[in-house]
Amino acid sequence: MVGVQGVGGVQEPNKPERSTNAKENSKAQEVENESSASSDDITISSEAAAAARVAASIKAAENQPDIRADRVAEAKAAIERGDYKKPEVVESVAQKISKYL
Repeated sequence: MVGVQGVGGVQEPNKPERSTNAKENSKAQEVENESSASSDDITISSEAAAAARVAASIKAAENQPDIRADRVAEAKAAIERGDYKKPEVVESVAQKISKYL
């Protein structure tokens, strides 16, 4: 029988011996990996939890309209009642506006 004894004078490397139950060993390794993966835990820091709450609040605020109809209705009712014609209210508004002038 004729066989190849290497190519260009280089001997073929020796193949490692495989046990007859290699498939059983690999299946056992897979089962071991799966069982160890199921025992992994995750811990979220208090800072990360707080950041998540802030992000959720910001997202909720973005979904709200810019104009709050309830506040507009309150202001209209106050104007109609004449609440803003009172001297103390006029003074307070004037002081707040003067900060920006």
